[in-house]
Amino acid sequence: MIDRAEVTLASFGADRDWLLRFCPPETRSALTALFEIEHGVMDSLRPGLEHSVAHARLEWWSDELTRLAQGTPRHPATRLLAASALDRGTSPPDLHALVEHVRVDLACVAFISRAELDQHLDAWGQSLFRTAARLSIDADPDPKSQAHVRLAAERLSVQAGRLVRESELLRRFSRHALSGRIYVPLGDPPVTPSHWTARPLGPIESEALAARRREISQALKQMAAATSPVERPALRVPMLWMAFAVTPSGLDSALLSPLRRTIATWRGAVALSRGRVPSELI
Repeated sequence: MIDRAEVTLASFGADRDWLLRFCPPETRSALTALFEIEHGVMDSLRPGLEHSVAHARLEWWSDELTRLAQGTPRHPATRLLAASALDRGTSPPDLHALVEHVRVDLACVAFISRAELDQHLDAWGQSLFRTAARLSIDADPDPKSQAHVRLAAERLSVQAGRLVRESELLRRFSRHALSGRIYVPLGDPPVTPSHWTARPLGPIESEALAARRREISQALKQMAAATSPVERPALRVPMLWMAFAVTPSGLDSALLSPLRRTIATWRGAVALSRGRVPSELI
C-alpha cells in the first residue's frame, strides 16, 4: 500500500506524481487513492503476467468498482475514495470504464477507425480524468462556483481526457506496439501492423506520429484558451495534466530532472491559481 503521507517520485509515474505534489492539499489523499486504483487495474497489463491471471485481476477490480459505486468497497484505496465522496456530499465515482479500457488493451484489439480509437480513449477520460477533475472542484466551498466550474470540468473531461491519454500512449508508442497494442487507426482495409512495430519506425510512420502529437498539442491549447480566468484555479488538476501532455517529445516530461520538473509544474500551478494559462498551453 502506498503511504499517502509521503508519495515518492515514480510511485505512479512522473505525471501523476507531480499532480499529487501540486494538487489542492485537501484533495491529495483522494487523488492518491484514485491513482492507486488505476495502478491496480493497469497492472493486469504487466509483461509476463499469465493471461488467465490478468483476466482474473480485471474481474476482481470490476467487482470492486461495483462495490465502490454502491458505497460498500473493500480495498483500502476504494474505501478511501468512497469516504472522500461521503465527506464531500457526492456519490462515489463510477470507474467501470477504466476496466473496459484495460480489457481492450489486454485483448490487443486493432483500431480500424479514428472513432474506434477515440471511444477506447474516452473510457479512460470519462473515468480517470473526469474523477480527478471533480475531486478538486468538490473541494471548493462555494456551491455557485462549484456549479459553474463543474460545467467547464465536464467539457474538459469529454474533450481533453482522451487527448491526454493518447499523448501518454504515444509517448511510449513503440513499447506498446511491440506488445501488440497499436494506438493508431489502421484503416479499412487495415495496413500491415508490422509497419508500426518496426524499430526504428520508418519515416512515414514517424512523421504520422509527430503530426498527431502536433494535432493533440494544438487542440489542448485551444481548449485551455477557451476556459475563463475564474474557472482556472479550480481546474488546476486537469489543466496541469493537459500541460504535461503537450510537452515536446524532445523535452519529454518524464525525462526532465526532478528540479526542472518541479519548477515547471510549480509555475503552472501558480499561473492557474491566478487565473492564467500555464506557459506550456499558450
